[in-house]
Amino acid sequence: MFFFFTAFGDRIITFKEPMPNKVLKGYAIGTERVPNEGSCRVNCYLNPDCVSINMGPLIEGELTCELNAATSGNEYFSRLVYQKDHTYLEIEQNPCNSSPCLNGGTCRAGFTKTGFRCQCSIGSFGKQCETIAKSCSHLKELNPETESGTYIIDPDGHRALLPFNVTCNMTVKNGVGVTVISHDSENRTLVDGCDPAGCYSRNIHYTGASLSQLASLTDISSHCEQFIKYECFHSRLIFWAVYPSGWWVSRDSKVMTYWGGASPDSKECACGRDNSCFGRQRCNCDQNDAK
Repeated sequence: MFFFFTAFGDRIITFKEPMPNKVLKGYAIGTERVPNEGSCRVNCYLNPDCVSINMGPLIEGELTCELNAATSGNEYFSRLVYQKDHTYLEIEQNPCNSSPCLNGGTCRAGFTKTGFRCQCSIGSFGKQCETIAKSCSHLKELNPETESGTYIIDPDGHRALLPFNVTCNMTVKNGVGVTVISHDSENRTLVDGCDPAGCYSRNIHYTGASLSQLASLTDISSHCEQFIKYECFHSRLIFWAVYPSGWWVSRDSKVMTYWGGASPDSKECACGRDNSCFGRQRCNCDQNDAK
């Protein structure tokens, strides 16, 4: 048995006895030509993802050193194959075989007292990557240096709902960390020749998240907003009648007749709050002056 220690790092790995005429297929992460077996072992040590090596025969003073990111498993599920004049070596007791790193984290053997460490994917934290941020603002709290980008979040915290990907904007709103969910209706849609109230409808499907997942995000958020833009030409929106010409439906199937910037149940647009709408209407569209 070969013990390998070094003075220029914090990794300790122990190799089992070499296995002649064997190689591990399908897990190579790098190949180099080296002068001897000792150099190949050193290369494996220096690569934190390496846990085994395939070595070819010595030819013209060099041998092929192939680094692997897996070991052979047990005798019933061996990944080894016969290859003449080659040699296989793997580390003793690979703790990464049990997949201790969660949420897409990468296990690296030979580190810390537990024998491994986890390289967590973006958005997850903890010794075993067990913690996923609940929102972009939570992610910002966990790591203030986090930049804008796509991250995975888990609003309900490892309960019934699966984590999902979102876009985090870490610069707007004074850098608090804004969670952005995209949908399939972000482009302008022309609706022409539609007369009765409610004659046109469009379902909005959010990208990468179910309504249940969105509801869980809403529940843990201090502030939520969505933007709906309605551009009109000869098209009333609210009018003064009992039944409005246009409305939107909330996630719990309630008809909403207020629009961006107005208060819930106000039956008006933002301009109605300060009486700045054209013609003293509740919304500019209700002026209906073909302008």
